[in-house]
Formats: sequence, C-alpha cells, structure tokens
Amino acid sequence: MGPFAERKLTHTGLGSASALLAIAVHVFLGASDARSVEDAASRSAAFVLDATFSNLYADDYIQTLTLTTIGRSGDSMQRKLQITRRQSERPGKALVRFLEPYAIRRTSILILEKEEGPDELFVYLPAARMTRRLSMAQKADLFFGTDLCFEDIEPKRASDYDVHWIEAGQGDGDCDRMAATVREGLESVYERMVYCIERDRDVIRWAEFERGGSVVRRLDVDPESVQKVGDRLIPFEMKMSMPGRGSSTRISTGTYDIRPTIPEALFSTWNLEVGTANRDRREVGKSSD
Repeated sequence: MGPFAERKLTHTGLGSASALLAIAVHVFLGASDARSVEDAASRSAAFVLDATFSNLYADDYIQTLTLTTIGRSGDSMQRKLQITRRQSERPGKALVRFLEPYAIRRTSILILEKEEGPDELFVYLPAARMTRRLSMAQKADLFFGTDLCFEDIEPKRASDYDVHWIEAGQGDGDCDRMAATVREGLESVYERMVYCIERDRDVIRWAEFERGGSVVRRLDVDPESVQKVGDRLIPFEMKMSMPGRGSSTRISTGTYDIRPTIPEALFSTWNLEVGTANRDRREVGKSSD
C-alpha cells in the first residue's frame, strides 16, 4: 500500500514499501498517558517500523490497484494497474503494469532493489516502443498524473532510516508518532517522514512526507479497510494528498493474492517489454502449482 519534478535529496525510505505490520503488543484505549509512553518506549521505533514495513512488503504477491485522482477543480481521472512483487528474498523485485485506461495500457515499470545504492527503475512506453531508466531526479516526478511519485511505489526497508519516537505514546488515539530520515549516504525525495502507527497492529494510520520543512504529501489509511491476508494486515483503502497541489488520489486494492513462488524471469527488461499482465499471472500460476 512522492511529487512534482523535485530533486532527490541526499540525507539519511508510500512503499512499498515497502515497503509497506504484525507484533503482539496491545495497548488499550483506556490506558493512562504514562502507561502509553511506557508501552511505546518498550519497543524501539526502528523495531516497530521494521514490523510495519515487513507487514507490507515481506511476501511475494500479485495485487491489483485502482488509483482515482481528484484535482483542485474537482475533475477526476482513474488508473488501474497490477503489481507483481517478489520480496521474500533480497534484493526484492517488482513489476507494475497499467491495465486501464487504454491510452497507457501495457505501460510498465520494473523495480530492481539494490543492496547498496538506489533502486533501479525502468519504464517501458509501448507507444514509443522504448524503455528508459529513471534517473534519481526523475523518481520524484508525478506517477502518471497521480499524487504519488515513482519513489512511492518502491518497497521500503527500515534499515535505510534513522528513526526515533516523537513523544512516545503521543499520537492520534491509538497510534504513536515516529520520525524517519534516510541514512547518510542514501537518497530520497523526502527530507523527513512522520508516521503514526497503530500500537496494537503495527499498521500505518497516517504518514506525512516533508521537504524544505513543509509537508508535501500526506497518506491516510482507512483503518476499517485493513484485512488479514495470510499472516499480514493489508490496508485496502488509502488516500495520498498533496496540499500544495490541492489534489488527492484514492488508492484502492481490488485483489491481493500471496504467491509462494514467483519466477525470477518475470523481472527482466525483456519481459518488461514483451510481457503482459495476463501472461505474468499465468507464469506465476505455473510456478505455484
């Protein structure tokens, strides 16, 4: 479950993801503030963020998403896509294929995670019959007109961040706030991320993404949409908004299928160009039989 043509920022990373939750520590709503602080502090912020990202990104799966963007003037557009992700082994890999609308159908993105350095992203544009590798600066571009950027679709690893609680035990109701900055030597669109994570489920309730001291994006998760899929807790409804743009994008999961084995061959620039969403599913089905 970022933005404009921003420059990547070297400093200490929607995704991923990753990137994006299952720990058995329960804090009840009626607990005192002192008890909340004690319970939150008993687990390090890094530990909780790792559990949160693992919940989102640790499995191999195929997911269909609908992105509905509403602009400042109320105009709307919709994109439907399929994500095939292989995260059970490092480095992780992902393949994103647009299903609708027709104008961008078969446009595809290949994400290759790197143990050292930035992840590699390749975009296939069928109309031009061309594949291009995204530069660091281009990862900050809007993701096909939505309120996400290309970095937001990359899986996230807690080990890439320096993390600390913001007043442990303080947040919105049953979620606690933490701040995360990308570790020195790594790069990100964002200078800082603030997450509010539910205490009892390690699910992101909301997140704010900052640059230049201002919030450039905010992610809100519908807590009622969280569903148990295998051993994971997956949000099926989220919204990414950009205050400066006055727009928002609803991120709705249609299907989420965990697959124990996904073929390595899917994650190649050759398959990026000649493959299709249906063919990817068929290949995954063969390997799972």
